[in-house]
Amino acid sequence: MMGIAPNSFSSVECCTLETMYAHMDNPETAQICADIAAALEQVKRGEMTREAFDEFKLNKKKQLPVLTPHATYKDGVRKNKMAIPSGLSMYDIDHIADPKGYFNTMVRERVGELGIDMAYVTPSTEGLRLIFEMPEGMTLAEAQKWMSEQLGDANYDGSVKDYARCSFLVPRAYLLYIDEEELCKEREVKAVPQNKVVLEPVLQNATVVNEPKFRPGQATARNLRIFDLCLAEAGLKLEEIDNIGVYNWHNTLVAILSIGICRLMKQEELLAVIAERMPNYAKEQDCQRLISDFYKDYTRMNAPMSQRLRAIYAESMTEQKDKSAKAEEILGEEPPQLPKRLPKSIKLLVSKEPDVYKPAVVMAVFPALGAHLVGTRFLYKDNTPHEATFMTCCMAPMSSGKSCINRVCDLIMADIKARDEENCRRENEWKEECRSLGANKQKPKRPEDLIIQIMPSDMTNAALVQRLMDADGHFLYTHVDEVELFDQLKVNGKAGQIGKIFRYAYDNQEYGQGRVGLQSVSGSPTVRWNWNAATTIQRGQQFFRPMLADGTMSRLTLSTIVTYRGMEMPIHGIYDDKFAEELKPYIDRLNAAQGLIDIPQAKRLISTLDKEAKDMAWLYDDEVFERLSYRAVVSAWLRAMVLYLAEGKWSKEIEALAMWSLKYDMWCKMHFFGQQMSAQMEGEVVRTRGPQNLLDMLADTFTQEDAKQVRIRANKKPYPNPMLCMWVKRGYITQDADGIYHKTASYLKRCLAA
Repeated sequence: MMGIAPNSFSSVECCTLETMYAHMDNPETAQICADIAAALEQVKRGEMTREAFDEFKLNKKKQLPVLTPHATYKDGVRKNKMAIPSGLSMYDIDHIADPKGYFNTMVRERVGELGIDMAYVTPSTEGLRLIFEMPEGMTLAEAQKWMSEQLGDANYDGSVKDYARCSFLVPRAYLLYIDEEELCKEREVKAVPQNKVVLEPVLQNATVVNEPKFRPGQATARNLRIFDLCLAEAGLKLEEIDNIGVYNWHNTLVAILSIGICRLMKQEELLAVIAERMPNYAKEQDCQRLISDFYKDYTRMNAPMSQRLRAIYAESMTEQKDKSAKAEEILGEEPPQLPKRLPKSIKLLVSKEPDVYKPAVVMAVFPALGAHLVGTRFLYKDNTPHEATFMTCCMAPMSSGKSCINRVCDLIMADIKARDEENCRRENEWKEECRSLGANKQKPKRPEDLIIQIMPSDMTNAALVQRLMDADGHFLYTHVDEVELFDQLKVNGKAGQIGKIFRYAYDNQEYGQGRVGLQSVSGSPTVRWNWNAATTIQRGQQFFRPMLADGTMSRLTLSTIVTYRGMEMPIHGIYDDKFAEELKPYIDRLNAAQGLIDIPQAKRLISTLDKEAKDMAWLYDDEVFERLSYRAVVSAWLRAMVLYLAEGKWSKEIEALAMWSLKYDMWCKMHFFGQQMSAQMEGEVVRTRGPQNLLDMLADTFTQEDAKQVRIRANKKPYPNPMLCMWVKRGYITQDADGIYHKTASYLKRCLAA
């Protein structure tokens, strides 16, 4: 078993899960690590030297509780001669900018293979610690060497090879992986002599000395741009990085390399960039060795790119205006980022909002923009006419700023609101006149042209039907700050069936009620109703749960707001008269639009969107994704058509936004409801997950059995043949004469571009 102690000076006792979690959850542990993290931020801002930080960190770590993974000790005395081996070893990976990213990329899929029982970020937040089961018959030193070879880590910490070595504990939030059963179980460990000679891995810098001096070529503008973007991503400044000494040069370059810059240029190209950006460090042998190590050991050219690396790649391509290479967003851990170049109308509408709110605002403006269209239809590729129906719900954490939607949509709806106020005044005058007459008096006829489009959040079914009858082909519009307010509407007198009205609205079907009373509302008008709603994630999942498998969810559009603890307060712009003046031409064009709209560019866009959706569906081999994507393509196309009318012309920016909106909408739907929908379809309840690209989970060359095992890990049926046949058909893979599958060059190129 492992040992545990309140600090490195205290007596060691056997570690149990209860004692370990008690120390990890202790507020003092959290505070100490928070102090270290805050000091590191000071270093990054230039407010503290690295030397001062190292001394501060050392003093703080002395106050932390410790684990002794290698052993427990007789009488609790932490000395090698008193050790009782645990059969475990710990492996340190130091000085990495993103320990969590390193673990997810290099380790997580191999925890079983490597015998890892626990992984966590070190107190400095610049390192990763792995606790693993030692292969039988190995010494501590041999186990360290073995793990270094498995991870391709030539620069491992060779000092972690005595039984008395301890590891400082961290808060539970720093924990990346744990196998509780294996970690604390008792093992029968055979004694192994610890004085065996261990050959250390051959480091690459042993040969660098004898190599001819590298003469870098000329760095290209694009490669310099990539370096600067990675530098900014690492939180560093260009004017500081070449004047901070060899030790900090090394850490600076590690931070940049850890972001993944090696994926975006060749080794000789990066050396040319370093020669220009860090000329002093470029002369050091450590620089060339470090770059060589990253290209050789840490760069997986065929692995999926992280979200931030894809963004850097896309921006570098935009700077070069290389239209042949696009950074395609795929569904990942974070929602797709907005295109760098937006349509003029959208650029204006989000201009006053901070970046964190822009995606949610973009999705929310379409219900309001569509409400301005009357008698306008768009012809889909299958010759089905559609109207500009949009129903959007923003699902985001509590106090995340969901009200940003109101600020923009209120400006879009300003002209409709002004007309509504006049018609509301006329309607109230008619009501007052009716009330002033006696019961036997003949009441004046209700005005027939009372078009009131903006519906309040507190509405009844009768009010909705009456407003639809009065609308004369106009769209109603509603904004609710709590999605549960929709439950006030009842279908056939029953609550909880609002999903039916949503489906009628998307399809523009007739809906109404029949009553015998003279004063009752009776009629079956066509439902034209756009709305925006907001909710917390938990409330939204609960509200929409009954609507996941009946087609309602596919008709809706979802958005979210990604926040994080400690983020700075977002500052909103001011919507002044100048903003309203710039917005007016777009609104005027929408108000003037009439008839059936059918343009060739839109037909081509539909084909592009449809192909992208089908490609993603087959890569994830997810039936839920495929079903949701059908109408998501239609909605994305409708957004493009509305922007075409608002701006008066078609553009590449409109196409790019439509593609982004498809991927963003699908990301939100799968992220919040993907697994629940699958459970409803299959009659079981499982936890939420996002979609997984099964082909990316396989090596470039694989067998049918490999594909079967990937499906099993993804909780899918173990029958890979239909999936493999479709992958072959779509050109993702080929099969050779021996039955071995190979990813095609076009697919690998697509992965690199993504």
